[in-house]
Amino acid sequence: MPVLDPPSEDPVGPYSRLSHTQADMHRRCPKMWYNRYILGLLGGSPPIFAMGHAVEGALNRVMRDSPVLVSHDSRSETFDSPLEEVDISGTGNVVVRPSTQTNANWPGLSLSTLDKSEWPRERLQITTWAKARARIHFEREWAQAKKEWLEDPNRVGDWDIFEEKRKEEACQMVFAGIEFHLDEVEDCMKANGGPTFKDWRVGKNRPKWPAPDGFPYAHSIPHPCAESSGEITFVEAWEVARPWFCDPDAGLFALTAIHPEGWLQGEYDLVYRWTGSPRIHDVKASVGTSDYSFGYPEQLATYAYLWWSTHNRKELVSELEIWYLGVPVRKKINLPDEKSLLRLENRLKSLHKKLKMSEQNPENEYPGNPAPVRIFAEGGVLTDAPPLTGMARCDSCEYQLVCTDSPHKEELLKGGSTKFSSTSEAQINCTPIGDIDPFVTVRGTVREPNMVKQWPKFEKEYLEFFLDLGPSEWLAVVIRQDNPNIPFGFEHGATVRIRNGIIASGWKKSLGAHKRLDVSASGTIELAPTSSEDDVAFAKLIPEEYNVHARLYNFNHQEGKWAAKLIDDTGSASFQVWGGDEKSRAVLEGYNPERGDEVVLVGAQAKDQYGQIVLQARVTKTFATRLRPKP
Repeated sequence: MPVLDPPSEDPVGPYSRLSHTQADMHRRCPKMWYNRYILGLLGGSPPIFAMGHAVEGALNRVMRDSPVLVSHDSRSETFDSPLEEVDISGTGNVVVRPSTQTNANWPGLSLSTLDKSEWPRERLQITTWAKARARIHFEREWAQAKKEWLEDPNRVGDWDIFEEKRKEEACQMVFAGIEFHLDEVEDCMKANGGPTFKDWRVGKNRPKWPAPDGFPYAHSIPHPCAESSGEITFVEAWEVARPWFCDPDAGLFALTAIHPEGWLQGEYDLVYRWTGSPRIHDVKASVGTSDYSFGYPEQLATYAYLWWSTHNRKELVSELEIWYLGVPVRKKINLPDEKSLLRLENRLKSLHKKLKMSEQNPENEYPGNPAPVRIFAEGGVLTDAPPLTGMARCDSCEYQLVCTDSPHKEELLKGGSTKFSSTSEAQINCTPIGDIDPFVTVRGTVREPNMVKQWPKFEKEYLEFFLDLGPSEWLAVVIRQDNPNIPFGFEHGATVRIRNGIIASGWKKSLGAHKRLDVSASGTIELAPTSSEDDVAFAKLIPEEYNVHARLYNFNHQEGKWAAKLIDDTGSASFQVWGGDEKSRAVLEGYNPERGDEVVLVGAQAKDQYGQIVLQARVTKTFATRLRPKP
């Protein structure tokens, strides 16, 4: 099967699984990988990225359609899949997938079969039908791609200019993909449907994860076009040859294949299975002349490894192929044997370990040592031209202006004293990002430990207790960890030391205003029978607020959260405002931030999120964080 739900011990946190994209970036330059996956810096999103989604989405919708149930001029939505929300392994990570429920309203069950005179009987007829469908689907996918691009706060470029130059080219790429798929359909006819054809005709042995075809996952009734006997027909071959692909109605990454151990993930484009063995084809909406073509063979090998590992290491992929739709060319990739897959596994596991232990690996372990830039001809053909070596890759790197090893690096801000706004002569002292250190170590006596449901939804429980540091000196402690490492002997009355907690201002109706110690990913608890010079006195436990002068590098908004990544000469940090658009507008005070702005944060508080420092703001009558451009 092409898809697995993650195991119950699914890692939690950003970028917790490795993907081929991460592996390829690390190959191209370790420092590039460091900037993206450790610092969390995002490059801009040009329209060409959206074009690729539109091309693949339209092609998949055409392949999902049935020429005996959907006429050439039907609405794009005619064959849409019914959807359901799935909470993967109870982690709270809800995705939208095609429904597996028995009562789901699948279109194949309700649509009337077209008159047989309308069924395509040879390639030209089905090509005409498929391209007509492609035009309709492509307009829908292009409009959706444009909408998503316009909503992307990290977008760069001009959509109207791009659309004028590239829209028809993109549609022609869909047509090229249709021709490649019809090659498969004809091969299927020549093989009389392959080894599974007889079962398909009588509705038997449908895969657990079937190719999207408009019918339920568990479906045992023969297809409306299935003949009782005789040679395979063209419409039957269309149905039988259909590959598995991500249903175009599914949510982003909702159909990702995940390694049984949970450390690797990937999303196949096309998996052809009609021959009796899996063949993985990857779709590229390009001509293949970029240096990315150098990494594609390993991407396909990673898919072969992922398939093998998710099928009990018994089922090897029998073919790997890249479809360069802009040429168009089908490029076959050499198949890895089991020894090659094991070598790849060791390399990917080592890289994943770096990913998981990133906070323990200093920046100097990710050198700015770019791989040579290879020169490719159309169709991903490596030319004889000598590769560009040295720091040549930096010329096109999206991190060239901020990377510490780049020859193009610009001078960044360094904190210090800065002017607050163009209308004020007041100066404020700003802390360099690399100097932000909100963590404290405290020692005290545990009082009334209990699991408490947390604000705002009161669904998730965390360990809470009071920590008495002296007469009338106490903290409310919240251990914001799902599975905290609690020492043996931790109980009411025990003396403990908490390291790497962050002091915050707390308020509860039963307590009033008080000091709170938040203990998140970086925090630890230990029994502490004796004091230590690290222990901070109660009087010095004061919530820290920071002023920061930095460049706004990118945005990272999510539902209910406005977020930006800030960078200065000493490091980077995330800035977040929770509470939706209304609160973020109040915090920003009418300022509309853009990528590249120099900004000033005043009075931000630091939080510990997955072991990384995050600056946050909550709007109250007495506290506001301002994000303003430097004049």
